[in-house]
Amino acid sequence: MLAKKYRLQIQDWLEDKNKRISTRKSNFFIARFSSNKLNFSRFGLVISAKVSKSAVKRNRIKRIIFDFIRLNKLNEFPGNDVAITVLFPVAKLTREEIEKETSFILSSA
Repeated sequence: MLAKKYRLQIQDWLEDKNKRISTRKSNFFIARFSSNKLNFSRFGLVISAKVSKSAVKRNRIKRIIFDFIRLNKLNEFPGNDVAITVLFPVAKLTREEIEKETSFILSSA
């Protein structure tokens, strides 16, 4: 899991209407980027019950994505907030496929 310093409070971030946001979409994720005026990045994740009814499966997906970010992408976006929305088809993917798609969605930020 990410350290608290690197976690984005998604509720507060989505409510702020004055943010400049750039978006990147794939079949599995929607990533939204905005500057945060800090020396480090913060990451947030939105995963609804429509992705999977089971909280265990949703939490597994969260852990996979946050671990991948922590190990590979944490310092790649200094000064940005990144909010990732998980879409329905992710529930059918394996760990390797989720990591590959996460890398793709974050690669050209």
